[in-house]
Formats: sequence, structure tokens, C-alpha cells
Amino acid sequence: MRRRLRPLSFVLLAASLFAAPSCGGGKPKEAAAPRDEQEAPLRCDVDQTREYVCDTLLPLTSAQPAPEPYQNCPGSLDVRQSVFEPLSNIARFDPAYTEFTRKRVPPGHSCCYAWCTQVALGRPDDVDGATCSDQNAMQEHYCMVEPEAGVSDSAASPYDRCPAAIRPPPAVAFSAPKAALFDPSRTGEKRQQGQNECCYGWCSKTPPGTGLRTQPPKTK
Repeated sequence: MRRRLRPLSFVLLAASLFAAPSCGGGKPKEAAAPRDEQEAPLRCDVDQTREYVCDTLLPLTSAQPAPEPYQNCPGSLDVRQSVFEPLSNIARFDPAYTEFTRKRVPPGHSCCYAWCTQVALGRPDDVDGATCSDQNAMQEHYCMVEPEAGVSDSAASPYDRCPAAIRPPPAVAFSAPKAALFDPSRTGEKRQQGQNECCYGWCSKTPPGTGLRTQPPKTK
């Protein structure tokens, strides 16, 4: 009986190893996109931003590989998680972001993919500044890739491709407000680090006793 169970145990162990998720929540599924769609440059429209996913994929043979010298990467993947509303269910291979990531994350085997999403714009008049003065306020921040085609309501120059305000998606906020203002200071820091991003900040009110407060209560 033991001899019969050993081969089965080995098969189950091998299956669990190949199915183990990566640190990004599991290997993204390869998508079957038309070849001409894969090779065409991804262009996002006004009020749209790019979102990315990168994964370190083992060398593999794909029916639709990325162009040379990235043949070990599939040409596209399914969009599995997106902060803003995705405008496609296909994430296309992005050679520029792949090269950027490989230089930053050795040994340099990452494959990166991009898709366009619709930015949830906010109105500066809807920003609630009173929340930050609450003793249980928690400061939150979110940065996104600068919209390449610009926005309909922009921040001041030199960040006029960034929205003046956004509605932070619930996925990135402890408590998502109606609107969060553009943060030029944090955006400037990102630009100095070589990241072309637009950053936003707001305050969330946390329940008393949670220990999540990031600023001391004001004293009289």
C-alpha cells in the first residue's frame, strides 16, 4: 500500500510546486491577443493612465512571444487586477518598462505588461480639508503614471499633464474621499527618482483605538 501511495504523493507535490503563486499573487495568465494588436504601440487617451504588472517568468515557449530580444516573455497577458477601470482585458508586453525594471531589479529577467485605465477624476471643490485636523486622521498617498495624452482638468505647470484632483479608488485607500488634491512635493520627489508619476494626498478618519493614526493629536 505504501509503495502505491508514493508515486501519487510525488505527483501531488510536483503539481503544488508548479502551481505556487508568485509574490505578485500568482503567475499572470497568458492572453491570446491578435499579433497586430500586440505589436502596435500602446497609446492611452486623455484622462487615461497606464497601469503595469511585472513578473519574473521562466524561459518558455509561447505561441505569441514578445519581440526580440524578449522571446521568453509572452506577448500579452490577461489583466487580472487594476486600480482604475481597465479599458481592455489584455495587458500588452511593454519593452521600455521591461528594460527599466530589469536594470533596477537584478538579475534582470522581468517581463512587464501595460494597459490603459480610465482615471477617476475628482473636483478640487469636493476636497474635505477638515478631516486632516481630526485627532484620528491618517495621511494617505497615491501615485499614478502621468497621463501621456494629458487631462481635461490639470494641475499647474510644470505638472499640467497631471489631474488637479482624483477620486482615490477604494483599493488604494483606507477611506476613499470624494476627491484628493495633487501633491506637487511628493510628485517632485518621484520625478527626481526617475519616475514619471503624479501623486495625490488626503486624510482618512480612522476609528478610535485602531492604532493607525500617523500624526499625533493636536494639543491646546
